[in-house]
Amino acid sequence: MPSPRPGTVRDATLAAAFLLSILVPLGEALLPSVSLARGSLAALALLPWLALAPLPGVWHDPAGPARGALLAGCLALPPLCLGAGVDLARGADARVLGVTSAAAWLVLVVWSLAAEGAPRTPESRSAFAVLWFLLLPGASALRFALAWVPARASSAASGRAPFFAADPLLWCHRWGRPEGLAALDLGELALALCGALLVFVVVRVLGRQASPERDP
Repeated sequence: MPSPRPGTVRDATLAAAFLLSILVPLGEALLPSVSLARGSLAALALLPWLALAPLPGVWHDPAGPARGALLAGCLALPPLCLGAGVDLARGADARVLGVTSAAAWLVLVVWSLAAEGAPRTPESRSAFAVLWFLLLPGASALRFALAWVPARASSAASGRAPFFAADPLLWCHRWGRPEGLAALDLGELALALCGALLVFVVVRVLGRQASPERDP
């Protein structure tokens, strides 16, 4: 049985992210008496995209990484706007919600750019895979492991939160908790964006060094 083409796998991943991002608001619309989310629906809408869109792959789009990244960003906008609208109706601060949503969407696009450009060369592919593991599932696993250690001090856990904001999954999870929007600060927004930009720059530099021909 032939294996699926990488482009088909990517399309299926984006479709899964879209369906997961609208699952909670759709469930609340179908079951109005059941509250499925006590926190931000905008954060819950972006969380599947941040988890699935930057997954390392082996397929390089000859049209350039921008097309795939913009596709992911555009598909994420309707669920994000829907969640933000519900958050506003629930009393969220419009200015803070707007800045946070825009920054989170930009983080998604930059991570997607890095993921789409990583398969250009073996060097950039390997670097992205390592950085993806450290800054996404690795940092998340470490943070939750520290949170579940019985002997930990409560002050130590809160002190690590700004550093772990470089992981967009943890940052988005904190935003999605009840009163999580008010607990975020500009430093965490900047750190999440800087982490995404660092990955993109590393992938871009390695791709150019090993592939001197002009980008499409």
